[in-house]
Amino acid sequence: MEESTPSQIGMPEARHKSAQEDAAEDPLSLLDPMADPEIVFGLVGPVGVELKPVIDAIEQELAGKYRTKTIKLSELIEDFFGVDYSGGAEHLRIRKLMHLGTHLRQESGLGEAVALLGIEEIARVRDDELGGNDAGNAYIIRSLKTPDEVQLFRNVYGKGFYLISVYSHRENRVSYLSERLANSLHGDTSKCRARAERLVEIDELENREFGQDVQDAFPLADLFLNSDDRENLRAQIKRFVELVFGYRFATPTQEEHGMQHARSAALRSSDMNRQVGAAIANAEGDLLAIGCNDVPKAGGGFYWPDSVPDERDFRKGVDSMSEHRSQVIREFLARLESAELLAIKSSIAEVADSLLTGDLRWVLKGATATSILEFGRSVHAEMAAITTAARLGIPLVGATMYVTTFPCHICARHIVASGIRNVFYVEPYPKSRAKKLHGDAILVDPITPSEKMTNFQPFKGIAPSRYFELFEAGDSRKDAEGKIPAWKIVTGSPRFQRFIVTYTHLETNIVGKLLPAIRKKGISLPLEKLDQLEREFA
Repeated sequence: MEESTPSQIGMPEARHKSAQEDAAEDPLSLLDPMADPEIVFGLVGPVGVELKPVIDAIEQELAGKYRTKTIKLSELIEDFFGVDYSGGAEHLRIRKLMHLGTHLRQESGLGEAVALLGIEEIARVRDDELGGNDAGNAYIIRSLKTPDEVQLFRNVYGKGFYLISVYSHRENRVSYLSERLANSLHGDTSKCRARAERLVEIDELENREFGQDVQDAFPLADLFLNSDDRENLRAQIKRFVELVFGYRFATPTQEEHGMQHARSAALRSSDMNRQVGAAIANAEGDLLAIGCNDVPKAGGGFYWPDSVPDERDFRKGVDSMSEHRSQVIREFLARLESAELLAIKSSIAEVADSLLTGDLRWVLKGATATSILEFGRSVHAEMAAITTAARLGIPLVGATMYVTTFPCHICARHIVASGIRNVFYVEPYPKSRAKKLHGDAILVDPITPSEKMTNFQPFKGIAPSRYFELFEAGDSRKDAEGKIPAWKIVTGSPRFQRFIVTYTHLETNIVGKLLPAIRKKGISLPLEKLDQLEREFA
């Protein structure tokens, strides 16, 4: 990896003092926030998304303020197994690295195993390349593939960790990846698109325990970017970095404001599966109605905590949809066994429980049998918002809906019927059959939104999880004379504060204990499986 000297990226030559050094000179300095605390940017990008423009933009925005170091998790996986797949066929390099990451997680029993390698590398870079300085450093992690990896970085670096998810239309990702594959094969385009399609599918959700799960890692971001919008990409990163460093005059977009309403609405939900929120706004961004997923009450609306009686599912202690799902699986297994089409060694109940909630639950992940929605008691958030508007007499023709999770096919039909024109969502929902069932009325992730159909589009901007933190202006928008103070990123400070570097202890203890234990297992290359992958992608 090519290294940059401080002068190359605009950093002053002077060495930062560590918090420990300051405390040794003056113990009261522990009560002062650190100047330029370290920041870690994690990137989530589905295969086929170009992450380099994002990395370049972050480095350029931080130039003169922070040193930046990019850490590629794919290279760390290669180092762990002692292999180097560079220079070969790109489709085999990508597929083998996917498998080795999953293999490492499976053999170690840790979903965050690859992230441990990244944290170890951060500590090494700090000590070996940055002189042990614990200030003025920004690490860019390329790229995270599972929710466990994201959570480990959040647990270790706290508010100093920012996750950026980068979206690109699936068609564009496949096309870009096809070109990469062809270039590595010196222009041989045969099978490249089919290989690219397969790689994209595996990357989104590898149907194996501890497999890649970009689909579930993606919605955990603090910032969502659309890499297809190249002209706006740099501006969005500039805005985000300025917000992180305390700029007080960047205000929410309509999308960000609407999604914050949806996220707030979701917190009212007591649903036993997940909290989902929806908000509907007009063309000016004015709020028309909100809704969450929960059990309806007689007379309209939902139960409140002080409602008497309170008949929500958690009060009953059981989720009716889970009960019915178990019943369906058990009945299916029993009928196959009775027809002598299936031999079950243990009891049907034990097999069903294992498939639904036990060690084999990954087998049915995403299966149609587990996607049954009709037998739950909860009204979905989208339908709740639409029915609220109906009760209040508010027309929704041409309105925009913001929802925390992609609408299911049942909600999609109500959205279309209500006349809502645009839907923005954060979290994908693979169980939804909306596109398949209503392709005549909706466009999912359109490159160019339609004026006649309902557009279901991924959300972009600051995530609701960071909304208040990054947009809160406080009392620092003007000086004592009532004037706007001059602001530049080089004089700004991150909005989060550190008084002492505690995360280095976490690095030492977590990585120092877990990684040696993993290495002691002697996890070896799965040569037979790698050979099989070569044959499959031949």
